Amino acid sequence: MRLKVQFRPINDSLILPLNYQECLQGLLYSSLNDPTFSSFIHDKGFQKGKRSFKLFTFSRLFGEHVILRKEKKIKYFNTITWHVGAVMSQFIQLLGENFLFRGETIYLKGQPLEIVKVEVEKVEINEQSYLIEMLSPLTVYSTYEQANGTKKTHFFSPFDEVFPIMVENNFYNKYEAFYGTSPETRFVIKPIDVKQKYKVVTSFKGFRITAWQGKFELSSSPEQIRFAYGSGLGSRNSQGFGMFQIIK
Repeated sequence: MRLKVQFRPINDSLILPLNYQECLQGLLYSSLNDPTFSSFIHDKGFQKGKRSFKLFTFSRLFGEHVILRKEKKIKYFNTITWHVGAVMSQFIQLLGENFLFRGETIYLKGQPLEIVKVEVEKVEINEQSYLIEMLSPLTVYSTYEQANGTKKTHFFSPFDEVFPIMVENNFYNKYEAFYGTSPETRFVIKPIDVKQKYKVVTSFKGFRITAWQGKFELSSSPEQIRFAYGSGLGSRNSQGFGMFQIIK
């Protein structure tokens, strides 16, 4: 399930750090006006073994902007569009109600924004294969211990043979954490239009992350694609990674 939110800076512009995903995540958590549900999502999530999955994701901010390179910030003007997705309809319902009924004003990084429009995005997913485009970059990685005892994280690119395997395994883990059973169909991703310039290097709470924009082909059962549409692809979905839109 998806929500599309449009807002406009009240003070003419919105200035955020280049790595603004943490700001958006904080806005989401603070907008879930159900303490029990919010605590469950924030503190526990859906678990498989030692892994925990929040099963929501969100896009980058889309709108007129300029990059302030010296200040390492981004400045938005006029109407800004933001997409939020979740497996749980309750998440989207609580978020939508909060945005609609909190006086039409929200605050992001201490800056007031006027809510212009809030709508549920309805997309029919009934096919077994779709061309998709990332609305927030896709990341998959593996962390291992080196000979000296320190841990190192390796991020996989779409050009690595293991990349689709990592995406599929991640999907299986999220699916099993939510449903308590294994998927019945393969979940296959294939890069279609991914170039080196689509590589994104960013950070979240000081952790350096390499991720990828671009277009991919997604093949699975319609039910499993719908699940991925809500949860996001790859890792760190609840930190603003792995959200996609269906092109055709």
